Amino acid sequence: MQDWKQVGKAIAEAGKINIFTHIHADGDCLGSAFALAYFLCDFGKEVNIICEEKPPVNLSYVYEANLPSAVKFYVWDDTESNALSAFDSELSVAVDVSDVKRLGERKELFFEAPATVRIDHHISEETFTPITICNPKWAATTEGIWEFIKTYKNWNNLPHIKDIAKCVYTGILTDTGCFAYSNVTAETHKIAAEIIEIAGSMTWQYSAIYENQTKGEIALKAIAYSKVEYFAAGKISFLHITKEEMEKTGANDDDLGGLAPFLRCIEGVSVGILVKPGKSEGQYRLSLRSDEHCDVNAVASKFNGGGHKRAAGLVYSPVCGLSFDEYKEKLIGEVEKWME
Repeated sequence: MQDWKQVGKAIAEAGKINIFTHIHADGDCLGSAFALAYFLCDFGKEVNIICEEKPPVNLSYVYEANLPSAVKFYVWDDTESNALSAFDSELSVAVDVSDVKRLGERKELFFEAPATVRIDHHISEETFTPITICNPKWAATTEGIWEFIKTYKNWNNLPHIKDIAKCVYTGILTDTGCFAYSNVTAETHKIAAEIIEIAGSMTWQYSAIYENQTKGEIALKAIAYSKVEYFAAGKISFLHITKEEMEKTGANDDDLGGLAPFLRCIEGVSVGILVKPGKSEGQYRLSLRSDEHCDVNAVASKFNGGGHKRAAGLVYSPVCGLSFDEYKEKLIGEVEKWME
C-alpha cells in the first residue's frame, strides 16, 4: 500500500487542479486522468485535463463523455495556453508520466502551479515532482488511482463512482493487453471484479477499443503484410509505414494503432518495431513491443524515449546527427543486446 497522505493533503489544499497526460496518451493514461478528474470534481474541485494531442478515436467514449461542469478537457494548442495559464492552477498532477520530457510542450504550464504530484507505475531514474507515488507492481496507473480513491471513507458512494470505475477499467484493459500480459496480478482481477459489481459489464469497452477497425487500417495492414522486415534470425520484426502510404490508403494516425501489436504476434518474433510519420519533415515516431526476452523501455531510454517493459516509444529526428538508416541499425543493435 502506498502512502497517499501527501497526495491527499495537496489535493485538500488546492481548489483548481490541472491533470496532465503523457504525449500520445493511451488508454491507461486517459483512464487515470479522467478517473481522477471525476473524483476531484466530487470533492468540489475545478479540474482541467490537458492532453498534448487529440487521443485515439477508439477511446473517444472517455474524452467525449458528458463531463461535469467543473471538469474541462483540453487538447494542447498555443491558442489555449493563455486561457490555461489564467486558470491559476494550484496543483499540477501528472498521471502515467515517467519522465518530464513526456509532458511535451506543456512542461512550462505544468510547473506554473505551486505544487506538483506524479502518480505512475513506471520506474524512472529520477522523479520531477516533490510528491511522487510510483508502484511498478500496478498493472496500470489506474490501479493506483483506484487504490487512492479507496483510501477515502464512503468512496463507493461518490456521485461519479460509476464513471470513475469505467475509466479505471479502460486503463487496466488496455495496459494488460486484455488481461493477457505478465503484469496482470490477482489484485488486477480483484479490481476488475469490483468495477463490474459497481458499473456492470465492461464487454462494451473491448468492442469500442478493438472491434472497430476502419477501412484505412485494413488497407494499411495489406501493405504491412508485404513489407515487414526481419532481423536477428527472425526475432525482430520491423515495419516502416510512410506518409505516402497513409495518404494512398486514406488512413489516419488512429489507423496505425493495431500495427505495433501485430508485429509482435508473428511466429518467432520477440520484438516488433513500427515506424510511422512524425509531426515534421524527416521525423519518425517508433513504437516497440516485446515479449519477456527484451525490456523495450530500457532500449527506448537509450534514445530519449520511454514507456513500459513490453511497450515503449521514441522519436527519430535528423538533428540527432544520424541518417535514419544509421539510426535503424543502431536501434536494432541495442535491441539485440537486450535479447542476449
